[in-house]
Amino acid sequence: MLNLYQVITSIIIGIIEGITEFLPISSTGHMIIASHYLQIENNKIKILEIFIQFGSTLSTLYFFRHTIFNIIKHTKTKKKTKNIHIILSILPTILFGLIFYHQIKQLFYLENVIFSLILGGIFLIFSEIFQPKKHTIDHIKNISLRQAIIIGLFQIFSLYPGFSRSGSTIATAILLGIKKSVAIEFSFIISIPLLIGASFFELLNNIANIKISDIPILFIGCLISFLVSFLCIRCLLKILNKTSLIFFGIYRLIISGLIYFVIKN
Repeated sequence: MLNLYQVITSIIIGIIEGITEFLPISSTGHMIIASHYLQIENNKIKILEIFIQFGSTLSTLYFFRHTIFNIIKHTKTKKKTKNIHIILSILPTILFGLIFYHQIKQLFYLENVIFSLILGGIFLIFSEIFQPKKHTIDHIKNISLRQAIIIGLFQIFSLYPGFSRSGSTIATAILLGIKKSVAIEFSFIISIPLLIGASFFELLNNIANIKISDIPILFIGCLISFLVSFLCIRCLLKILNKTSLIFFGIYRLIISGLIYFVIKN
């Protein structure tokens, strides 16, 4: 029989992931914050995160399916931001993540999230203030290999829980003169292979800790995350596109301050 509290916490975490995945405020950071106050065991939240993040990733894959299909279809055209750009954008994070996997996993605690929220928030504010007055890239196919590599290098910071993968890539892209809507599109396209690969890698590493009785809870979390992402993605991406990154940066600073205050008191 399903534990009602586990079902409720799974739904809550799924909703949080479904909403925060598309905003530069760190979905992982918010899940760690929520799991701390919901008193979810550390090993259980790690497994739940795998399934919940996979749900939102599937939703992202479905939303950008036409763009992804066009990238694959036109790999041999003259103007291209194609497979090589995506590979170069995700390769640094993959290599760094594999090499320092165990060290990174030691960072998944609330105190580290507070620090990372602040650092990532400052970076968002910095990128909005110092971005070029006029963007030079207004279509995803015009992103250069150099820009793809730089975005990929800055994406490494997202391995620190709370920094935000979308925040690091979008902020870097607009600093490089890429139009914000294009930066957002590219950010989420390169997230798909990265997050799917990470989900399967984490699943293999944690499969021994998954009990048969946990499967319904994990499925519920995955399903909720997918449904919330599916229903909200278009609206959230519009909000992200029309809202200054300064707003998200300030939100991160406020939420980190509130959490710090609660911990110390």
